[in-house]
Amino acid sequence: MEEFLNLIVGGAVAGGLYAILAAGVVLTYQTSGIFNFAHGAVAFATAYLFVQLNVTAGVPVVPAAIISILVFAPLLGLLLDRLVYRRLAHAPVAVKIVVPIGLLIAVPGLCLFISSRLNLWFHLDIAGIEDLFLIPGLGPTPKRTWTLGGVLLDSNQIAVFGAAVLTAIGLWVLLQRTRLGLQMRAVVDRRSLAALRGIDPDRTSAVSWMLGSFLAGLAGVLVAPIFTLNTPVFTTVVLISTPAVVFARFRSMPLALAGGLLIGVLQNLIVGYADFAQSISGFSTSVPFILLLGLLFVFAVDRSRRAGAHADDDPPPPSYGTESKRRKVIAWTVWSVVVLVFALFVADEYWQSLIIRGLALSLVLLSFTVVTGVGGMVSLAQAAFVTAAGITAGWAVSHHWPFAVALLLGTAVATAMGVLVSLPARRLGGLPLALATLALAYLCQNLFFQLSGVSRNDFGGWVLSPPALGPVDLADPRSMIIFLSVVLGLALLLVSNLIRSSSGRAMAALRSTEPGAVTIGISAGRTKTAVFALSAAIAGFGGVLLASSSGRITHLDYPVETGLFWLATVVLFGVRRPAAAVIAGLSAAVSPEILSHVAETSYLPQVLSGLAAINLAQNSDGILALTAQQRFERRRRREQRALRRETAATAATPVGVTPNSTVPVGATPNSAAAVGAPGTEASDGASTVLELRGVHAAYGAVEVLHGVSLTLRAGEVLALIGANGAGKSTICGVVTGGVPVTRGTVRLGGQDVTGLPPHRRVRSGAFLIPEGRGIFPALTVDENLSLWLPSTDDRDAAYRRFAVLGRRRGQLAGSLSGGEQQMLALAPALVKPPAVLIVDEPSLGLAPLVVAEVYGALEELRATGTAILLVEEKAHDVVALADTIAFMAVGRVAWAARTADVDADLLVHSYLGISDTPTGPAGSPAALAGSTTGSSTTGPTVPQPVKERP
Repeated sequence: MEEFLNLIVGGAVAGGLYAILAAGVVLTYQTSGIFNFAHGAVAFATAYLFVQLNVTAGVPVVPAAIISILVFAPLLGLLLDRLVYRRLAHAPVAVKIVVPIGLLIAVPGLCLFISSRLNLWFHLDIAGIEDLFLIPGLGPTPKRTWTLGGVLLDSNQIAVFGAAVLTAIGLWVLLQRTRLGLQMRAVVDRRSLAALRGIDPDRTSAVSWMLGSFLAGLAGVLVAPIFTLNTPVFTTVVLISTPAVVFARFRSMPLALAGGLLIGVLQNLIVGYADFAQSISGFSTSVPFILLLGLLFVFAVDRSRRAGAHADDDPPPPSYGTESKRRKVIAWTVWSVVVLVFALFVADEYWQSLIIRGLALSLVLLSFTVVTGVGGMVSLAQAAFVTAAGITAGWAVSHHWPFAVALLLGTAVATAMGVLVSLPARRLGGLPLALATLALAYLCQNLFFQLSGVSRNDFGGWVLSPPALGPVDLADPRSMIIFLSVVLGLALLLVSNLIRSSSGRAMAALRSTEPGAVTIGISAGRTKTAVFALSAAIAGFGGVLLASSSGRITHLDYPVETGLFWLATVVLFGVRRPAAAVIAGLSAAVSPEILSHVAETSYLPQVLSGLAAINLAQNSDGILALTAQQRFERRRRREQRALRRETAATAATPVGVTPNSTVPVGATPNSAAAVGAPGTEASDGASTVLELRGVHAAYGAVEVLHGVSLTLRAGEVLALIGANGAGKSTICGVVTGGVPVTRGTVRLGGQDVTGLPPHRRVRSGAFLIPEGRGIFPALTVDENLSLWLPSTDDRDAAYRRFAVLGRRRGQLAGSLSGGEQQMLALAPALVKPPAVLIVDEPSLGLAPLVVAEVYGALEELRATGTAILLVEEKAHDVVALADTIAFMAVGRVAWAARTADVDADLLVHSYLGISDTPTGPAGSPAALAGSTTGSSTTGPTVPQPVKERP
């Protein structure tokens, strides 16, 4: 019984650390969508500062803890959020994984680099981590021990228990009982909608990163006296806490805390009572990763319904400009010749060995181009493929098999492992898949590669010398360089042809939208397996050559952390471009030697990885794409200057023709009573509350609004109608700040808000109910209302208006019916009417009776003086409510008129695009066609009044 209790207590101590770390990871992931692999780096930096303050500077424990945990850690989190994490909101999954990995490498290196520089420059005599033997904790030093009923406890364990309990209570109070916590959960649920309710997502994100860093720092100070102050230990402890994050489904803070404790205890019990595990080296350290793999299959599988049009990842960036293929080939050929000439005729044997290693490593990194660049899946197991292939080839060579056979055998083993790793890919995706491959890699490293027949520790690994291929001896560096260059060129050609082939297009389709790809006959399972198998084969082939360049291989040569560094390097240069793998491989091999001559310290490469992470956060497609874009921008600026000079010369030349009019025949410019007029007072004295003047807007390089001008006054309803894709929802985004304006101005209440973010436009009176319901599904009904109506009396008024919401106030909003969700979206505006209400497709998916109730609520809002911008595709729904109707086509307002002046024929012809059947001089489709295709930037045109009304 005493053994059982001691195992429970020991497991609970480790579990308490896991719980604190998991809570910090969940908190930051939910507010940013970034799994913070750098959590351990922040923990290390905080613990390092705490130890130096206490040991080197002699600061007492309590002030040192306050400075490091309560001041330094939150400020470090704020700095990382401002410099890095905030820029990753719309980055691909691979970049969101790689950037924290870069910081995981950089932050500890930066701490040690700064210490070494301070010692060198100011002779401060800061102790190195190798000189710190007695590391203090938050308890007394040395630690005190007690025995209670046979259970051994010490002060450090009690500190961990107390910290875990206080963390759980504090986080629960923050998230469930404070307005800040409510806003944080709203940002987690729907970040864009939270901004439209007056919440600053960036501020909320900064607070969460500060809290997450505080938790990391607290855990780091608690970990240091138990596990020593060592960077790999901190990294491993954070990764061991990952099962608790998965147990919490990446969302629930209570489950993360409970899961951390449970996993710590379970790990101790399994190791303590599993007798068979005593003889298996590495089993105890593999238990958390076995649990992680099992939990991923239970809790991380996406079981939601997914539409076939949904895009899982951004499409590849454009090939900027019209740069010819011949020019690219010439550029790469010249650089290749330069490198080969240097390697063959200039470099000494040492530099030749570095280039050989770089060329072999380029083959390995090319596997990331296949699995991540083409397949869109992040694999963190490539280092395991390299190790397995190298060990297999070494075993074959030791049994006197030919090197070519050993190379093929090692490649085959790596391919089989790739097929095995692809099994999680059939059920998982994105971050869960990356974590699954990470778990498998650690299982290989800690368990399978530790077996005596594999590791061969007694013999120093497996000998794998470069072979002789006929008359060519690859032991000669020049012969090896030429051989690797040819093999690498063939591999590049293979991958490039794969990208252009039908198989590559199938992989790209699957990457973009898996449901859509399946509907056109692409087998998702077989395609994912093929991607992983090919990627593992390339990694294994390159791994054997990489091992042969060193002469031997051990199970410790390529740990999982090395694979993480490889991924970070190739993504930095551009994981979607095969040529980037070559540059990344040579850089990874050569740059440490170059940097060692620049600064006499081993920490500088780690520091530079942090700078690379910051650059990658700004340019998520890598350096090669950035340089291509910069060349394109320079060419475009030159072309624009030439065009302006040509235009100026043409304008100065008299022309005997009249320019084409932008006003169609039979139409008149907008009157003050219609949209598009300048901000004036209407005849009833109503003031202008919303005005768009010549607004242009774009998504990336594609412009979707072309000079739209609208005016809306208090108490007026303007209906925007038109076919899907005409730009109606884009106008809503422009008004509320979700879509940036490239040209033109947006004014709310007389104030120019063109450059303001969405949460600040809310203060000017804008309230948006977006398409698909403006609610937070993961919050209760009452919490949804509280974001706009903090007063209990105001919420009670909303419940009186919609009694059904009062009966469901404690229910999650996502479980309401579509009509009830639309009522919940409207209720805050009815109680506190905004100056401008923007409603996008309010009748979408609702029954006719519910539609009638929704439009009745809009009538109430108009009666209070609220101006309403109503977006609908179905014109007949808005005729009874709208004062003015504007028809949109191809990003322009084709025509606009008072509702009483619009007839049914005009609406029909507008939607169908008919232009050959006249209906009258003013409202003719011919005139309509002219206004639709025109390029007016002064506002839409208005047809003459007609007799009938629909």
